[in-house]
Amino acid sequence: MKNIIILMMLISFGSIGAVFFTPGLPEIARYFAISNSAAGMTVTWYLIGYTFAQLLYGPMVHSLGSRNTIIICGVLALLGSALSIFAGLHHSFALLLLARAIMALGAGGGLKMAFTLSSHLYTKNESARVISLLTMAFAIMPGLGVFIGGILVHDFGWISSFYLMVVYSIVIILVSFLLPEMYSKTERHKFHISEMLTNYGQMFSSRAVISGGLLLGVCSGLVYAFAALAPFIAIEMMGTTPNAYGSYNLIPVIGVVGGALGSNYCGKFWQPHKSLKIGLLIISCGIILLLSGLSLWHNAPLTLFIPMIIIYFGSGFVYGNTTALALHSTEDKSNASAVVSFLNMASSCLLVLVLGTVQIQSALILPLIYIALVFLGVVWYRVLIKST
Repeated sequence: MKNIIILMMLISFGSIGAVFFTPGLPEIARYFAISNSAAGMTVTWYLIGYTFAQLLYGPMVHSLGSRNTIIICGVLALLGSALSIFAGLHHSFALLLLARAIMALGAGGGLKMAFTLSSHLYTKNESARVISLLTMAFAIMPGLGVFIGGILVHDFGWISSFYLMVVYSIVIILVSFLLPEMYSKTERHKFHISEMLTNYGQMFSSRAVISGGLLLGVCSGLVYAFAALAPFIAIEMMGTTPNAYGSYNLIPVIGVVGGALGSNYCGKFWQPHKSLKIGLLIISCGIILLLSGLSLWHNAPLTLFIPMIIIYFGSGFVYGNTTALALHSTEDKSNASAVVSFLNMASSCLLVLVLGTVQIQSALILPLIYIALVFLGVVWYRVLIKST
């Protein structure tokens, strides 16, 4: 149980870092006298760093060991958090973007390390169920982070929210000493670029790994599209306060918990393929409800947040089972998890980059984006099933 709790903290490290400050996005736009789209670049730059962090930590684990790798994650995230505070105090938006990328390079390693350790510590069937629980934390903790961030932004301003990541980074460094080491000193080997490229080349040629990573990217896209658009929809269009927005963000947590527990329970008698299919169907139902609600009651915040319960519930069935199928299709789980995580975050990064070019004039943009994402999800689901 101790290992699972720490893995929950690890997998949530990067996702909290992406969204904890989002209640302050409108305030950041005013503070730096920039557009809402420009303020959203703080999410985009983070996702860029987050994406490439996935490939960075694959070979690092083999050469430095899992514990040292996690410590490096924490130190980089701590540095990025401190620089973000410094950038705010010195009114430098460019430095804030750089700091966000550095923060992501550190915090982003939590996702890869959680996947790698879970596949190392547990069997295939156990891993699917454990990852379902990790998925619960992956979405619950960001919701809690946004809630706390909303309070901090409301009471002390947007800069104060970054102290949350300072504390989280320190905790990650400390708990790394409680996890078992994956590789002893005799099992580690020096880093070689040619070997890294060969290993990653093999992973990028695996249909199961590629389709699994892209399917995870669809689910992560649901989360990050919401993180990028919801603050402006709720605060700017619906008139909620940052504090209230943070509180509303606790509503989708119900779906996250239900989805993780439901997937964990159904995993006892359902094959991963069936759970994936059910998850995509549930997500589709949630999107229909979101589209209908925002069309009929476009000024009611609950029409934005309640459908997310269903969408996140379905995502819980997709995350764990997709990851288990993709990682257990190969013996090289460390590099496979790195590539899966890279594709997962690269998809989200690309989505947020596209969203940064879009003017948010209607709340309906969110469900329309979700429809496109679930269509892609069905495509990658079919490829994954055929590959496994």
